[in-house]
Amino acid sequence: MIYDIKTNYRLLVVEDNPGDYALIEGYLSAVSFVGQLDHAKNFSEMNRMLNGVSKTDYHAVLLDLKLPDKEGEDLIRETIKLAHPAPVIALTGLSDMSFSVRSLSMGISDYIEKDKLDSYGLWRSIRYSIERNAMYKKLSASEKRYRELFENNPSPMLIWDPETGQILDSNTEAQLKYGYGEKEFQNLTVNDIQLNKFERPINGNGRNSFDYSHYPPKQIWRHKKKNGEIFLTEINGHLIEFKNKTATLMLLNDVTEKIDLQEKMIENVLQAEERERNRVARELHDGIVQQLAACGMFTQNLMDEINNPDSLKEKINKLYELMQQTTLQTRDLSHNLQSAEFDVMTISDLLRRLVQQLTSSSHIDFSLKDHLPDHIELPTKVKVNLYRIVQELCANITKHSGATNADIIIEHTGDQLILKIRDNGKYFDPETADSHGAGLINVNSRVFRLGGSINYQPLEIGMMVQIEIPLED
Repeated sequence: MIYDIKTNYRLLVVEDNPGDYALIEGYLSAVSFVGQLDHAKNFSEMNRMLNGVSKTDYHAVLLDLKLPDKEGEDLIRETIKLAHPAPVIALTGLSDMSFSVRSLSMGISDYIEKDKLDSYGLWRSIRYSIERNAMYKKLSASEKRYRELFENNPSPMLIWDPETGQILDSNTEAQLKYGYGEKEFQNLTVNDIQLNKFERPINGNGRNSFDYSHYPPKQIWRHKKKNGEIFLTEINGHLIEFKNKTATLMLLNDVTEKIDLQEKMIENVLQAEERERNRVARELHDGIVQQLAACGMFTQNLMDEINNPDSLKEKINKLYELMQQTTLQTRDLSHNLQSAEFDVMTISDLLRRLVQQLTSSSHIDFSLKDHLPDHIELPTKVKVNLYRIVQELCANITKHSGATNADIIIEHTGDQLILKIRDNGKYFDPETADSHGAGLINVNSRVFRLGGSINYQPLEIGMMVQIEIPLED
């Protein structure tokens, strides 16, 4: 289906680099592209070309994210508006990758890394973007032709009962993706293929939910194939009529590679943060601490020179110079950046020290209930992430909850590490837009990288966050 090049598409390539445009032209020629390929070298040319044709003339726009006369979010917003209803595909270099990933949430249909561009990948992205765009428009206009769209859609699709979770139907792409036949799928429920959500829990009480139709579009879940392989899928849901009953039609898009890229970027940032914390800790110990010790020795020796004015003056000047150097070094460092000694301290010791710091520096009485067995050894990666998770969640409690008491509970059950943080302050709903700050995103990302799950649960007074982390043998 991907190499059905007989379809006469009209594409607009917005690229200021002649070499990159020539590559795109060559890759399309390699798959015997027979449509029309137009070229705009900047935003102004694209503006004139899109305003000079019917809105339905172009099937897709391939957009370089850095043009001479416009770039960034403004370029994306205005291009999507001009190109509508045609999908926009971002062409990006490695240095733009972080922004390219974020651009998906702004309406970009797909992004292609120029350094990894090839004929198949380019044509696949164009064809899938056009097909998905056409499918979305048809679904929103009418469900009467759902069967044709369902069977011929290039993406996996499932239909299930929103009340029981029973899978009612599957298209060919879903059967190929998951490895189940049509009859096998109908003997499964959603929970047989669904594990847990990538970003944050669906609801505060931790219960499973089958009805994806109420969820915002493009939520990401872990799904499991018949052979046990796990992958990440982006989910879009619609309510339809299926055999005279209300059912949920789901479009599933494998985004494992995109999420892996995002996670690698986050991991690099976090590793850089830990390196910086350790660097500052070494500078404090090897520089400032040693200089302060020298200041102390100079001070102790001053009385010995009380009867020798010249020597006393010299030592006072040296002491003043040393204090100035210490002051300048201290000014250059940020406070509270010293990394916990993750390699030598246990997680219990780390959390005990953190609780002491939190209690002494806030109006909240923090306590640690440590139920871990003696001498439990955790990998440094687990200790670092658990410590930072607790640090971030406790910072949120201090800043936003209005609590007076907070308990940190850690225990080991079977092959899982269970962390609970509860307080007597205000509950917040993790599904609301105001809760999607960088801190919670960081917490959820750390939990996900450890293969764990997180639930936010309201209590009669306050709330509890429960995190479960699987431990390897």
